[in-house]
Amino acid sequence: MTMTHRPPTPTRSLTPPRGTMRAAPAQAAAPQRPSPGAPARATPAAANAGRSDDMMAVIRQLSEVLTKENLALKRHKTEEVKSLGERKEQLARLYQSHMNAIHRDPAAVKAWEPAKRNALAQAAIRLSELMAENASLLKANITSIDRFLKSVVNAVKERQEKQSAAYTKQGALNGYAAVKRNLAVSFNQTM
Repeated sequence: MTMTHRPPTPTRSLTPPRGTMRAAPAQAAAPQRPSPGAPARATPAAANAGRSDDMMAVIRQLSEVLTKENLALKRHKTEEVKSLGERKEQLARLYQSHMNAIHRDPAAVKAWEPAKRNALAQAAIRLSELMAENASLLKANITSIDRFLKSVVNAVKERQEKQSAAYTKQGALNGYAAVKRNLAVSFNQTM
């Protein structure tokens, strides 16, 4: 059995190389001032204003999607409705997270400029109207599809009942007797 000798792996030194200077503890703890070309950090007020802008963008985008979906529902364009579904879900979740943040910290909204608050309030009112219309249109479409499918099922049942063979009271086979029977017909009620 031959054994080879491996050279030791170099270890990383925790001390800086010679010739470099370490910062004094007082200097490391001192706050740094941004250089003239460096981007400024967001202050809490600026971050709060940014939140209102983000929320306005989400409301605007969600309103656009709902407007398109409502129009597609009115025109019975199911493919368009399906294509808008995923985006609507994403925006609705984002809107809900913004609303949750507002409920956790209502003082943040009070810090917004009055013009922004009013614009957001108006946009939110319009969004709630679009949501109500969307819910109504979805319910109407589901109801109409359900009625259509039930009428198809009933038509199939009636046709099968009329064409089914049945026995008479005397026990004779009657080829196409119209006897009311419960036939097994089902349909998928999911969309």
